[in-house]
Amino acid sequence: MPARTQTAMIGETSKRARIAPRIVFLCSVEDNVDWKFWNKSSPSQGASDSASDTYGALRKLLGMLMRADAPPFSNWNMAGIVFTPEVENTAQSATKGYALALWFWLFAEKHGVVAARMARDTFCLLADEAQPATGDVLDALIELENRLIQSFDATPVEQRSFLLEGQPLELPMEFVLATGFLLQAPDSPYYGRAGGDLEGNDIRVAACLRNATEHAMPLFREMVRGLPEFDAHALPQWKWSATPGAIERHLQRRYNNPLFPLHRQVVTSKDVYEARLADHQTAAEIRKELTDLTSEFYAHNELPADWHPFLNGFRERLDALEDRRLMTGGETAALGAAIAEMRGNVMTLWRSALENNRQSLSALDAAEAREHRRRATLHATDWMRQLRSHSSPIPPQEVVAALLSDTPAEMEAAVSVLKSEPELHGTLENCRSYAHRLVAEVRASGHPLADIDEKLRILDETQPKALEQDDAS
Repeated sequence: MPARTQTAMIGETSKRARIAPRIVFLCSVEDNVDWKFWNKSSPSQGASDSASDTYGALRKLLGMLMRADAPPFSNWNMAGIVFTPEVENTAQSATKGYALALWFWLFAEKHGVVAARMARDTFCLLADEAQPATGDVLDALIELENRLIQSFDATPVEQRSFLLEGQPLELPMEFVLATGFLLQAPDSPYYGRAGGDLEGNDIRVAACLRNATEHAMPLFREMVRGLPEFDAHALPQWKWSATPGAIERHLQRRYNNPLFPLHRQVVTSKDVYEARLADHQTAAEIRKELTDLTSEFYAHNELPADWHPFLNGFRERLDALEDRRLMTGGETAALGAAIAEMRGNVMTLWRSALENNRQSLSALDAAEAREHRRRATLHATDWMRQLRSHSSPIPPQEVVAALLSDTPAEMEAAVSVLKSEPELHGTLENCRSYAHRLVAEVRASGHPLADIDEKLRILDETQPKALEQDDAS
């Protein structure tokens, strides 16, 4: 260990507790998570087999984790470091979880983040097969490690530095990760604390993390380097994204769903991978457009004389980006927040330009309220957002099947919007009549449909008055 880093990690605990910043991290791990499963696992078959593809590599990785004598996981503790019993399991979880995260980070370097996410999902499903109920535990552990490293990267250097004998020293990454894990792991005796003395365990866990890196990186690099190009079709199973993008969402609707033709009910892991790639690429394009738009906006040192079309142009472009983001779906909340922040800056400047004109300010606020209502109406559900996309993943012949695949609450929201817009009354009537025919066909073939009577009732009872009058005539 370099002398400079060693000095930073082995300084007096009491002095460090006073001057080193304590960074609190957020995670979504349940309070009752038990990460001791590897202590009670029997050796897993295939741990020593060579891996010729991703699926084989994942099986090998799981075997290495679950065997007590398989490096690098067997070397989780650094020689000479001793933990008290109440801290040892937390330290072991931190180190083994960090090593697991290293493997998937290396995999992402070679194959991309979308492939790495699919590989991680498959790994957790394999863990469930080897020992029930461990997949979610491992997924939460890896996710916590990911959040810690992301928080480290997002923390300014000055906030993770301190003075030691008058010299500025930056806290090593391992120390910051160790501190975050001790404060956030549910089984840690320090869980939930905002700071305070960790009794030297932050330094000890950090040393274990450094040791894990030194043991795991050469082995894992060799494993990942030897893998061929990622072939999602070789993965026999997958997990749907918690927040799927538009294309993946329609695959999810179709999968084993009797409302769709038989050949459309078949979805493969390759289909899911390609859908995620496309959704990810669209989000990346929106992110780049926002970056370019932001740079263009701030390139102007002052408002031009014709400031109104200048600001209105930026507002319209930002609104178009937000519409595209909503249509794309997926895990784009952070992107939405960035768009909203930029739009807020534009509108603040606009209001500043109108500060002496109360009538214009009132008109601007009214226009903003209309825009808010418009977006809430047009993008009320995934189904509506996806239909409004220029490259909708829902073919015309599957529009009604997709609507009937939503929950009753989502259907009610969508149908209410169709009812509220006169130009869409014909569309609503077509959906209603086709839905009855489709459901009758599916029922005749003997397939059950969850909540289908409730969904048909929503379509029937939310007919607009104009349609009811037409029926009566």
